[in-house]
Amino acid sequence: MKKIIHVDMDCFYAQVEMRDRPELTNVPLAIGGAPGTRSVLCTSNYIARKFGVKSAMPTDFAVRLCPKLVVLPPDFKKYKKASEIVQNIFLKYSDKVETVSLDEAYLDVSGEINATEIGKRIQADIFKATGLTASVGIAPNKFLAKIASDWKKPNGLFVIKPHEVERFVKDLPVKLIPGVGKKGLQHLESLGIKTCSDIRQCPPEVLALSFGKFSLDLFYYSQGIDEREVCSEWERKSLSVENTFLTDMTDPQEMKLYLEELLLEMKERVEHHLEDEPHKKIKKIFVKVKYADFKQSTSEETLIPFEFENSLFDKLANIDNYYRLLNVSLARKNGPIRLLGVGVRFLTGEEADPIQLSLLPLCA
Repeated sequence: MKKIIHVDMDCFYAQVEMRDRPELTNVPLAIGGAPGTRSVLCTSNYIARKFGVKSAMPTDFAVRLCPKLVVLPPDFKKYKKASEIVQNIFLKYSDKVETVSLDEAYLDVSGEINATEIGKRIQADIFKATGLTASVGIAPNKFLAKIASDWKKPNGLFVIKPHEVERFVKDLPVKLIPGVGKKGLQHLESLGIKTCSDIRQCPPEVLALSFGKFSLDLFYYSQGIDEREVCSEWERKSLSVENTFLTDMTDPQEMKLYLEELLLEMKERVEHHLEDEPHKKIKKIFVKVKYADFKQSTSEETLIPFEFENSLFDKLANIDNYYRLLNVSLARKNGPIRLLGVGVRFLTGEEADPIQLSLLPLCA
C-alpha cells in the first residue's frame, strides 16, 4: 500500500513576509500588485482571508473588501531561497519527491514504517530551518493526500488511513476534487451532484457527455482511487509572458507594439530555458487575451516541431504570426482588453519518443 505525503506551506509568500517583518503578523496582509495598477494578488494571510480576500483576486476589489489590507509586492528571490531550503528537507526523507510549486510537494514514503512520524519530522525541520509552518496530509494516494493537507490548516497534520478511505470519501464535497472549477461545480450541482456518493450514482454516460475524459477521473476520485505516481522529474510543457495594462486597450496597432515587447522578452526566456535542453523542440505558438470583463481567449497555431535557433524562431514565431493569432481572438469577441500574453508549447518527451505498441496480439 502506498504512503503519500503532501506538504503545503501555509500562505507561503505572506508567511515569509510576516516572518521577516513581525509587525505584519497581526494585520490583514496580501502579496501582489499595488492598488490602482489593475493587478491581482498572489496570496493573502489568514486574517485577510476572513474578509474574503483570495489569491488571483484583483487588488482593488480586495482593498474594497478589506480597507485596512496591507499589500506588498512579491519578492520571488526571497521566496525561492526559502523554498530551496524546504525542498532539501524533503530529500532527507525520500528520493521520490514531486515539486508542484515553490510551496507545495508530494513525497512517496511507501517503504517507511511510520509515515505519520515522518510528516511530523518534516514540519519540525521546516520550522527549525526557516521559521515557517507547513500543513501535511498523509494518505494512500496523491488525491487524498492533497485534500488531507488542507483539512487542518494552518500548521496541521491530517492522516487518512487505508481503512478510512471509504468513510472519508463518501460524503466528500465535489468542490474539493482537484480539477473541479467554478463552472464544473455549477454543472455538477445542476445534475444534483454535491458529494462523491452522488457521483457514484450518476450514469457514466451522463458524466462523459458533460466532462469528457475528466469524467473517468471523477469516477475514480469518487471512490478514493488515484493511481498517479509521485514523479521526481518535471517537464516544462510551455513558456509564456504576459502583461496587464493600466487602462483597457482598444487600438490594434498599440496592441501590436505591446506584442513586440512581449515577444522579445519571451524569446530571451525561451533561449535561456533551452540552454540545458538544446534539443527540445517547439511545437506551438499561442496568444492569450483577457478582456475587460475578465473573459479569456487563447489562439494557437501548430508548427512542425523545431529546435530553437534564432533565425528559425524569427521565421516561425515572428510578430506577424503572433499578430495574426491576436486577430483571431479579437474576432471572437469585441471590446477592450486588459491583458495580453504570448507563449510557446514544447514537444514533450512522451510525444517525441512515443511507445510503439506491438501489433502481434492483434494478428494472432
